[in-house]
Amino acid sequence: MAKKSLGYTELEWTCPNCDTRNPGAKKICLSCGSPQPDNVEFHQPAQETLITDEKKLAEAKAGPDVHCHYCGSRNSATAKTCSQCGADLSEGEKRKAGKVLGAHRDKAAPPITCPSCGAANAPDAPKCVQCGASLVSPRPAAAPGPAAPPPAPASSAKSKHKSHRRPTPQSKTSGGMSTTGKIVLVGLTLLMCAILAGVVMLLTRTSDVTATAAGVTWTRSIIIEQLQPVTRQGWRDEIPMGAVRGECTQKLRREQDQPAANAVEVCGTPYTVDTGSGFGQVVQDCKYQVYDDFCQYTSQEWQRVNELTRQGDGGMALQWPALSLAENQREAGRSETFLCTFNTESGIKNYAGGPDMLEWCQPGSRWILKVNGLGGITDVQPAR
Repeated sequence: MAKKSLGYTELEWTCPNCDTRNPGAKKICLSCGSPQPDNVEFHQPAQETLITDEKKLAEAKAGPDVHCHYCGSRNSATAKTCSQCGADLSEGEKRKAGKVLGAHRDKAAPPITCPSCGAANAPDAPKCVQCGASLVSPRPAAAPGPAAPPPAPASSAKSKHKSHRRPTPQSKTSGGMSTTGKIVLVGLTLLMCAILAGVVMLLTRTSDVTATAAGVTWTRSIIIEQLQPVTRQGWRDEIPMGAVRGECTQKLRREQDQPAANAVEVCGTPYTVDTGSGFGQVVQDCKYQVYDDFCQYTSQEWQRVNELTRQGDGGMALQWPALSLAENQREAGRSETFLCTFNTESGIKNYAGGPDMLEWCQPGSRWILKVNGLGGITDVQPAR
């Protein structure tokens, strides 16, 4: 999915010494002067505004800041030496970047009330405009501890003795399924296995049946196709050559990550990504729905219109049906089937084969049929 950048916004970091919220671009706390440690992350301000200042935009795009290997001070990505101790920054450690901080906060945030004088301040103000006090970040309230158990009621002498009652057996196993359910599942599995074994036995187990051949019959067929107008639908660029195009409508054809002509951009909720420079990049995940002409068209296609057949028995010569094609018709395939009919004690059985049946399926000849559990013939052998 493509990422669309909406711009950059300045983040904040909270001083671990005095809890003052500092603008992301400030590398030293505005209140106590302590440098930002490398383990103190940036976070979103209450209200994010896309920056337009060219200098700040350059800082945001420069890449993650670097912490000095010797004194730990934070320096911009373009710096060669530490701004505090002058050390070479080639051995410094870059701040982590790429973390998603949350949805873009573009809505107006409520003002911050100074805890010292009660004055209202802008939501991004680090110090009170009235008294200069630090507007510390609110600390989360401590989670309430577990409630104390109620006092045990006064008990009689009998209740002081421990109960030796056997615990009630659990109806569920450790896996979450009840014992009854497990038994039913095992039973169903065994039943399915038994059914499958029975089907396999019916298909593979055979018995010998003595039979007398009654004769062979054959059928020969020829399929005829004809060119006919057929109306179909398809994408405009896939319509066959020579087809007559009809009405077309715009229809969603595909979704893709890259912009394209005649595509509709569909984007998700904007969110802020830490760049490691004190600024966050506001991005959206977007996809592009490509629309195209979906048309009706009429083309001439070969369609099956007839099947000629000719039948006979072992006493007749093999022949194909008489074929007479019109100008817009063609032969589309030929097929032939041969069927030997047997008389058995249990009734008539048929066996399909090839043209060699005309030689061996002679009326009155005796055969041993291999018959499976479903009554089908799997093999034929001469009777001895």
